[in-house]
Amino acid sequence: MNAIMDILSILNEYYPIRFDRKELMRNAGSVSYAVFSGNDKYFLRVIKPAFLDTAVIGADVQAFLQNQGFPVPPVILTKDNLPYVRMDNGLFILYEFVEGSESNPEQDAEAIGALIGKLHNMMKEYTVELVKRDKHFFIGRYIDILRRRQYPKVDEFLIYGNVLWNKVRDLPRGYCHGDMYDGNIHKTPDGKFYMLDFDTSCEGFPMYDPTLICNKTHYFDFDERGYEKSKGILSRFLPEYLKYNALSQKEINAFYDLIALYHFALQATVIENYGLDCIDNAFLDRQLDWLYRWREQCEKTRDING
Repeated sequence: MNAIMDILSILNEYYPIRFDRKELMRNAGSVSYAVFSGNDKYFLRVIKPAFLDTAVIGADVQAFLQNQGFPVPPVILTKDNLPYVRMDNGLFILYEFVEGSESNPEQDAEAIGALIGKLHNMMKEYTVELVKRDKHFFIGRYIDILRRRQYPKVDEFLIYGNVLWNKVRDLPRGYCHGDMYDGNIHKTPDGKFYMLDFDTSCEGFPMYDPTLICNKTHYFDFDERGYEKSKGILSRFLPEYLKYNALSQKEINAFYDLIALYHFALQATVIENYGLDCIDNAFLDRQLDWLYRWREQCEKTRDING
């Protein structure tokens, strides 16, 4: 009860709206609530202290996009005309509530392609320096974690990661959302799309965003059908994306390597959030097997297609 009152008290102190209740929606890297002022509904994200610095940049990116007319949920400004409230226990960001559900790239690949193409093109005008994501972020964090766990096959991951990085390291750099999964693109009942959660915004590989949203491989269990399923979505996504932002053929061809890179980066982030004990060696063995089988399928398909 105290936690509820604390959040409502903070909102009522800093915002020009009187809030009377809230409902928990999601608890992950940030905690999401529906908050109410009478019958009016708003969306609140409370970003945990560990993610404060990236969340501040994310809020600035969202404010920039909102001012440019890009479809993001509108941020409610504080009494001091700020886009967030910074407290010891987290960063509070309040939005207008946009009804709808997470996107489905299998259904809406073309519309999502256009949306992300517009995002990448528009962010070329953003002048604030973003964090640069390099080999340590994508590969090194995971290797460090495996060493701390004293995982016996860490050298196999290291060799795989080094080969993978050598394939992608020279790809063009630019704005990257960094967490472009289905849930971060919101579709309203009338068919409009909104982009969410800019906390992972960085200077990285722009092609990483199309890769994540078009990737329909199964993360935990390898399924050969995921290759063709992902390829099919990408083939529908790209023509609309390319109307708004250019990609080289080298970037497009890196799609399959970037899916493997995602396994390294995501697993590191999950373990950083939930601790070394959230996985065991059997799980890591399955991840390594997934990567080997993915590489084999990609190489076999390339050989068949010449």
